[in-house]
Amino acid sequence: MTFEEFDLPPFLLENIRKKGWEKPTEVQEQVLPAALSGRDVMGGAPTGTGKSGAFLVPIIKRLCERPGVGVRALILEPSRELALQVANEAAVLCDGTQIECGTIIGGADRDAQLERQCAITVATPGRLIEFLRKEAVDLENVEVLVIDEADRMLDMGFRADVNKISEACPSRQQSMLFSATLEGSGIGRFASEVLDDPEEVRVGSGDGDKLPEDLKLRAYYTAGDEQKCRVLVQLLTTRRVRSLVFVKTRDRVGMVRALLRRAGFDVATLEGDMSQAERDGASRRFRDGACDILVATDIAARGLDLPDVKAVYNFDMPTNAAVLTHRSGRTARAGSRGVSVLFVLPEQIESLDSISRYTGREIEKRHIKGVCAEFPAARPQGERSEKKRSRASESGGFDKRRKEEEKKPRVKKRYRVIKNKGKPDFAEKRRRKAEIAARKAAAHGAAPEGAAPSGAEGASGDGEGGQP
Repeated sequence: MTFEEFDLPPFLLENIRKKGWEKPTEVQEQVLPAALSGRDVMGGAPTGTGKSGAFLVPIIKRLCERPGVGVRALILEPSRELALQVANEAAVLCDGTQIECGTIIGGADRDAQLERQCAITVATPGRLIEFLRKEAVDLENVEVLVIDEADRMLDMGFRADVNKISEACPSRQQSMLFSATLEGSGIGRFASEVLDDPEEVRVGSGDGDKLPEDLKLRAYYTAGDEQKCRVLVQLLTTRRVRSLVFVKTRDRVGMVRALLRRAGFDVATLEGDMSQAERDGASRRFRDGACDILVATDIAARGLDLPDVKAVYNFDMPTNAAVLTHRSGRTARAGSRGVSVLFVLPEQIESLDSISRYTGREIEKRHIKGVCAEFPAARPQGERSEKKRSRASESGGFDKRRKEEEKKPRVKKRYRVIKNKGKPDFAEKRRRKAEIAARKAAAHGAAPEGAAPSGAEGASGDGEGGQP
């Protein structure tokens, strides 16, 4: 199938050729017939499959055929980076027409955005809701509403905002919703609130946890951050390609950036608290080839258009398989090959096995001699340790008895023995003193001290003091 089969305007076909789109992707083939006919669409497809082209082409064709004023097509994106990417793509496809493309996003000048409200407006929910509350933007003329990355919208808590924005577009004639997954996260209920009898399209597995087919997964066993750093430097030195390094916090972005710069690498960074100008600058340096390494938090894990990324390094292990998929989706795009590398701590080995089972992909376990150790050998499932087997009795329980030759005499330690350790033994001293006194008395023919004199018993009856 070709784009010519969809009866598109000549200028749009020419702009599509300029973008290098030779033929529609799978999601475009399925979405374009329904979208061009004006039907609502609910599309599920993994990232990097051409979803933006699937909704931009019908929008541009509609606006060219039906003149109007104000904001006529509204596209909602969960992040500023995605909004800018889609707006730039729309501008290329609208080249040679009077259709203007613009953004309403956080981190940009408010006055400039309010002055230039374009026919195709790409917005983030937060800034757009702010303008709606101030009655600074008019959505009365919106004909087409697109909700892109709907699953991420829900994860970020934008459901109520998106519903308010949808209600602020009373004249819309068509709505489209796209998501990496159509299962879970309330996507079905969300879609029912904004779509009317939609055409449902699913590409690939239909879920958001599908890794690219040409992606290789590798893992290295590391003892801590210091060893992670050594492995990362070794891999980046050995294979100098355009690479993304993902960490979990912006503090760790700074740590990895400093490490790589000391090792002689030119690095760009992308993190949550950067201004829009700083984000644009970092992305532009990476896209233009000024640097080949971008260190980022998960803010860049979905939706950024970063061409020719050959390797993704998960410096910090992803929390689950979905996060790994979003990170790894930056490479092995559009039929190219790529690799995603995970650095695994000892306590994360079980998580690595869980990710492998969940994605259904084998993860190659590697090591670098002199840099990091091999993964510990896995015990076969169901096998008990040698210690437990040796103690197991025939009856199935555990025999705690040891062989006679292994038994050691047990000395009972009494508290009074421990308590009086190192103190004088007064009882023994009294015994010895009594023995000495007895020996002296025997030598002199006298009774020992304390003993009654001989004949005392008789004197008590006959002597003085007795009865007459």
